[in-house]
Amino acid sequence: MSLQTPSLALLIAGLVFLLFLLLKLLGPPGTRGQAARAARERIAAAKRRASDGALSAAERAAALREAALIAMEELRRPGLAASYARRAERLDPDAAEGLALLSLTLRGAARYQALERLLWRRLAAAEPRAAATERALHELLSLYEGPLRRPEVARALRRLHSS
Repeated sequence: MSLQTPSLALLIAGLVFLLFLLLKLLGPPGTRGQAARAARERIAAAKRRASDGALSAAERAAALREAALIAMEELRRPGLAASYARRAERLDPDAAEGLALLSLTLRGAARYQALERLLWRRLAAAEPRAAATERALHELLSLYEGPLRRPEVARALRRLHSS
């Protein structure tokens, strides 16, 4: 009889879990689902603005950056946010907030090599000592000191920049 007690306890636990799952599926939608639905609707509206040919490239890029922020902060989908931020950056590469958002989303999506390539391209194309160059260099240094774990490259970049 002692062998049946653990089996009975396991069966009861399984039934309780099954009941929990059924209640989750059949119960009323929670606020989390409603919040996610509202966020997806706002992303859809931003995407419609981004595809509006009557708007300027800067306005369309701003709509894509808005979609990226919603995807990142509310839906917690950094990969989706990175794709919107990349599209915004292509439309308006000179936007001040574009690089910061793109860096944030690519880091969130753990796309470190893509971020590294982007930053090097940005450094190669920018004017020396310009604000965009400084921002790209700062992002690159934090990338090498952080997730890429290449502090020797960061030290060399700092030395080259200071000279």
